[in-house]
Amino acid sequence: MSTLVAYFSYSGVTRRKAESLAKEFGANTFEIKAKIPYTSADVNWQDDTSRNVKEYKDAASRPEIEAMPDLSGVDKVYIGAPVWWGDWPMICYTYFEANDFSGKTLIPFSTHEGSGLSGFDTKLSGAAPGADVKAGLAIRGQDAQNKQSDVRADVKEWLAGLGF
Repeated sequence: MSTLVAYFSYSGVTRRKAESLAKEFGANTFEIKAKIPYTSADVNWQDDTSRNVKEYKDAASRPEIEAMPDLSGVDKVYIGAPVWWGDWPMICYTYFEANDFSGKTLIPFSTHEGSGLSGFDTKLSGAAPGADVKAGLAIRGQDAQNKQSDVRADVKEWLAGLGF
C-alpha cells in the first residue's frame, strides 16, 4: 500500500509543508487545484464580495476541482490546507465528498496565522465517513517560512506520537 500527501495551497506555504512530508515518506503528492484558479482578489478577507468570503458564507459551496486522484492502492493520506475562516477551505470539502476514504487512514495538517488546527480532524471525520482520522498538526505559516528547523522537529514529534 502507499501514502499520498494531498493538499490545497493558495500562497505556497501549505505546498512547501506538503512537499516536505512527501519527501519524508517517499510519497506522491496531489494538489487540490480549483478549476477556476483563485486570485489575490478572491482571497481578500476584508471584502465581503470576494470569492472565499462568499464560499465560506455558503456552506453548500463546493468549488470545482481540476482533477481527482486515483486512490486505489492508497491506504494513508495526509491532507493539508490553510485555515480559512476557522475551517477547511470549501474546495477541500469538494475533495472529501468526491472520494471514498472508507478504510483509509487520514492525517490532517493545517497552516495558519493564529487559528491553530481549527478542528480540522473533527471536521474531516464528519466529511469522510469510514475513514480512520488521526490527530492533526497545526503549523503557523510564519514559522513554516522562518523557523523551518523548529517546524521539522514539531513534525517529527507529531509523527512519532502517531506511531509513524
